[in-house]
Amino acid sequence: MTFRYVRSACLLGVAASLLLSTAGRSQTAVDEKSDTKDDAAVEDTITITARKHLEKVSDAPVSTTILNEDDIRPSALDPGAEIAGRSPTTNFVDYSRFGETFMNMRGVATLGTPLNSLDSTIGFAADGVPTSISGFAPILLDVERVEVLRGPQGTTFGRNALGGIVNVVHRKADGTNEARLTAETGSDGHTFVEAAGGASLVPDTLALRGAVRYQKYDGDIYNSILDRKVGGAHIGAGRASLRYTPDHSLTIDLTGSYSRDERSNPAYLLLETPDFPTSGEDVVPKNRRILAQGTLDIQKDWEDFTFTSVTSYQQIDIWNYGDFTDTLILSEIFPLPSLWTNPAIDKVGTAEEEGLFTQEFRLNSPQKQLLQWVVGANYFRSDYTLDRTANNNPLVGATFNGTWDNRITSQTIALFGDVSVPLGLDWEVTGGLRLARDTQTLESHYKGAPPLTVASLDQKSSFADNYASGHAGLTYHWGEGLMSYASVARGYASGGFEKATPFASQGATSPPFHPAKSWTYEFGTKSVFGTTAQLDVAAFYNEVKDGQLTGFDNTTFQVYTTNQDYESYGVEASGQLRLTDWMALFGGVGYTESEMVNVGGASGAAGARNGNRVPQVPKWTANLGISLTLPGEYVALPGTFYLRAQEQYMGARYADLANAQKMEDYNIVDTRIGWRNENLDFYAFGDNLLDERPISFSVDYAGPTAVYAGRGRLLGIGTSVKW
Repeated sequence: MTFRYVRSACLLGVAASLLLSTAGRSQTAVDEKSDTKDDAAVEDTITITARKHLEKVSDAPVSTTILNEDDIRPSALDPGAEIAGRSPTTNFVDYSRFGETFMNMRGVATLGTPLNSLDSTIGFAADGVPTSISGFAPILLDVERVEVLRGPQGTTFGRNALGGIVNVVHRKADGTNEARLTAETGSDGHTFVEAAGGASLVPDTLALRGAVRYQKYDGDIYNSILDRKVGGAHIGAGRASLRYTPDHSLTIDLTGSYSRDERSNPAYLLLETPDFPTSGEDVVPKNRRILAQGTLDIQKDWEDFTFTSVTSYQQIDIWNYGDFTDTLILSEIFPLPSLWTNPAIDKVGTAEEEGLFTQEFRLNSPQKQLLQWVVGANYFRSDYTLDRTANNNPLVGATFNGTWDNRITSQTIALFGDVSVPLGLDWEVTGGLRLARDTQTLESHYKGAPPLTVASLDQKSSFADNYASGHAGLTYHWGEGLMSYASVARGYASGGFEKATPFASQGATSPPFHPAKSWTYEFGTKSVFGTTAQLDVAAFYNEVKDGQLTGFDNTTFQVYTTNQDYESYGVEASGQLRLTDWMALFGGVGYTESEMVNVGGASGAAGARNGNRVPQVPKWTANLGISLTLPGEYVALPGTFYLRAQEQYMGARYADLANAQKMEDYNIVDTRIGWRNENLDFYAFGDNLLDERPISFSVDYAGPTAVYAGRGRLLGIGTSVKW
């Protein structure tokens, strides 16, 4: 990438800042015209916690998207895709199997598939507690909001927040006495029932909150071999939290959650089939994830600081089983359908277990103090095991037959600090630093199926790295509701070992892959114009060294891993506009240019070239929505009528390093229309009204094209009762 592109991106950010500063100084605040909150109101009081302290979102010097229940329906089966679709320059890559889905932001991406459970460029956390790819993305149960922060967040979240962080904030047991029951029914067997509520057990001292859910979906992809639908889901989940506040200075939150999520997602589908999507697998695929978590959060306030201790343990169990020799696809290459329709062979079953322990201690400055700071220490441990059995047809993939018994143990110890220092009335300087040590050990045992594989191979290896990540920034407040910032950040994604040791069947051990490191430069402006409008604009440039890469050569059926440098730059904008008391527009748009640089070695042999786009990174992303509310009194009825419609656009992306497989752009349109009052809500909804099938991965099998495809149209009705 030449300097002029970087310069152009920076100048665009500065120009946007100056333009908005002029608009902000001339904008007169518009008074609130109604005492009742409606969907059209522009919020300026949202506080976020993703950076480990409370701050108003309009003042945070970071590009942010805040999503609430109106933005993502609680019954959404693919919350990762929903979050990405409503966040500029963000893409969710769904490989239809638990433990292999991931997200990218601003062109900072996983280059292929995740190498292990900790190989991610985007961090994911629940109430500030990080999880791994094994736990991403869970169902959204009793959620207050989702915070999406773009750009490296390694100071407070550590490794693997190279491109950004997604933090899910759940509702707390705050002593409010309430109960809510929601039920939905819809097409393709959609069934959803959720109950949630809270109560004060001892006034001002002990409070309880809980939620339970049952959800079912029959699927909408026809399997022509089994004559049935696949792609279905069965979900059961529960969450409970207890809050103890013996006095005004001490808060203890104890939270436990459990979910069992079962899917029947097909693997590759033949894109060229006339009745796409149709599956040709000869067994029903099985995808299951059980996720249990317990968290103890203790917060004690003193006059000069607040002490917080967060202790959490997660247990994640995953089972993926399926047929990777789809009859429709391989019959295009070898026209013998009976050869591929055998439930006894060509199956891969993978069981994964991961235990995650996190302990964090931190000190925060008092909330009302001008000098804001946080310092802390964090310990993270992952105990991951993989058991895999493969019995592939001799014509395809027999060199990968056998059984694997792998264990990866990872630990991180870190110290971190972050500070915001006011410089007079208008300027503020921010900075943060994290010092950490990663260690990872691999113990692998492989048993093969000679003569096409070795008889056995054992490996025991270790990897360690000391590193620093952090950021520095400068903020200027032009006036009430308007600020601009510039920042530079150092990001880090941990190195380690490939979880499946793909070379073992050929008698080769797996070397560790290098950690990825990045520099990110950003210019941005945030503006709130009274209760009328809000607009955020940011320009960015990312330089990534040793991006972690994995790929699959479908002609030789060989897996390769390596590291590859890449760069990206772009612009993103998001905002809201209140047109009237009853109508508002909201949305965002992002533009990203990306390219691979310094290509050589295994990357070049795999088809990468200098200047090729980074896989799975679209040039354009956009979302646009409208919210309408109409008081029932206008038509002589009680309550309020409402309509909310959102469209998300995902631009074309390449699936591979060689940029040979291009996935077309798509639009997803969701709507919800209903009537509600203080206690009742009746609504109808339509998800993916255009019935477009989002393609998340594509590979050319020397003629036929195999793809992963998302869900189609879903129509339904629902009701919610509160008391």
